[in-house]
Amino acid sequence: MKLTGNLDAAQVTAWWPERAELFRQDNVDVSAVNKIDSSGVAFLVKWAQTCQTNHQRLLIQGASPELVQLISLYGVSALFDLDLPQ
Repeated sequence: MKLTGNLDAAQVTAWWPERAELFRQDNVDVSAVNKIDSSGVAFLVKWAQTCQTNHQRLLIQGASPELVQLISLYGVSALFDLDLPQ
C-alpha cells in the first residue's frame, strides 16, 4: 500500500472508514507522504496494533527523517519495522 499526500487529521478522517481494508496489509510505503502529524502517527500505531493481533509487524517503507523522529519521540518505535530510504 502506498500512501500519498499528507498523513494528517483530515486525511486520517477520510481513510478511517476504510481502515479495515487498509489494515489487512502488513506494509505501507510512505515515501510519497509530504507531511505527517500526530494523527498520522496514531493512525500508523493503530495499523501496527492490528497487524500484531494477526501475529504480524507493520513494515513502513520510505519513512522520512521527520517520521522516524516522531515515531521515536512518541516512544512507539518498537511497533514498526522501518525500511529507510538510502
